[in-house]
Amino acid sequence: MSPKRIDPSSIDIEYLKSEFEKFRSGLGETTEKMGDNAHAALEQITAYLNGGDLSSRVASLEEELEVLGARLKDGSKDAVAKLETQVSARPLASLAIAFGVGMLAAGLLRRS
Repeated sequence: MSPKRIDPSSIDIEYLKSEFEKFRSGLGETTEKMGDNAHAALEQITAYLNGGDLSSRVASLEEELEVLGARLKDGSKDAVAKLETQVSARPLASLAIAFGVGMLAAGLLRRS
């Protein structure tokens, strides 16, 4: 079976741009959530370190870090599942977006 060739003039650039913007905004939201979680964790660590017995604070920190790690792992699984769903629903658009991102990255790396 020979691979199907895609006519570049048949690709809807505006559609690809809008899909890329949706993808980018979703990543921005995920980054904000991760930043908020990290900020909350740092505040809790500071509070623990400023009072009480050090060994109990360390044990509490370990538990909090385990909980945070689990939340981050679950969040990343959800994000990957959502991305897989979008890629499965629109494989051609996903391929074109990935190609575009690769071209942008290559252009930026060449300038460095």
